[in-house]
Parts: sequence; structure tokens; C-alpha cells
Amino acid sequence: MFTLKLDEIPEEGLQLEWKEERASLLTYFKDLSRIDFDFDTPLESEVKIKKSGRFVFVSGKVQTILRLQCVRCLKEFSYPLSTPFELTLHPLKEAPSEEETELGSEEMELNFFEGGEIHLSEIACEQVFLEIPCQPLCQEGCKGLCSICGKDLNLSACECVKEELTSGFSALKKLRLD
Repeated sequence: MFTLKLDEIPEEGLQLEWKEERASLLTYFKDLSRIDFDFDTPLESEVKIKKSGRFVFVSGKVQTILRLQCVRCLKEFSYPLSTPFELTLHPLKEAPSEEETELGSEEMELNFFEGGEIHLSEIACEQVFLEIPCQPLCQEGCKGLCSICGKDLNLSACECVKEELTSGFSALKKLRLD
């Protein structure tokens, strides 16, 4: 994983580009959580970094192609991801103390660095997490699977008889207001 020491950032700033291969990324993500995606291509990152007093400004872009699973038809599909980002990093010693405090909306947006190092790979991976859709679809009009026979409705219609759902409110359809 790519880490940069604050001492290595010149006064005029620094521009970096790097690639991380699938194996390295999966090792990192394995420790975070169960992931429901894979990488088809390496994660390409480019950043501009500038120090200003105690703060570090990071702007850049990440891009890769992910392999996701459609939530409707369960087929895997390629998902190109390319996203710009901007962050202001604060020294961790400025973080709220261990004492429980209520955070405001501005404080929820803060990002931190610790020990004179910036973990650039973690920043890039975080941007990937933020861009993955909650409900990935292989295509906008995906019809999904038949709830009775499990046939992929994108390929063809099935012969299953769909029953009308009845609810307690169905009696209201008969109600006439004059």
C-alpha cells in the first residue's frame, strides 16, 4: 500500500500517479469488510498534494473497472469507475478526544492523518467504496428473475401464472364516492 511521509512533500506541492494490482487491493479490503465486488483492472490513482500549515490538501482521481453483481438478475457485469475527489486532511491530534462528544455536520466531513504519514492507497480505496452503487444494476431496465421459476426475464418471458396480491385495502377499490 502506498504511503507518503509529510516530510517528502515540497513547499510547491507534489503530483503522484500509481497503480495497484488486484491482489494488493483484495488483501487490503479483506481486512475491512466482506466485499461484494472484484477488480477487473488495476486501480489507477493520481493526486496533487499540497501542505498549508498543519493541513494537507489532496485532490485527484481514481479509476478502475469493477466486477459487480446485479441485484435483480444476479449476473456479474463490468462497472467502469472514474471519479475525481478533494480532501483536506487534519492532524489526528486535532481530532475530538476520547470523551464522547456530539459532532456537527462540518466535523463529520473531516479526514485525518496520523504520525506524519498519509496513506494514499487508503484514500484511493475509500473513493472506490464511496462510488459503488448500493443497488448495482447490469442495465437500467433489468427485469430480474421470475419470483416463481427463477428464469432470467431479460432473456425471455416465462410461462408462470402470476397471482394478484390481495391486501386488506383491496375492498377500497369497490368503494364509490358520490
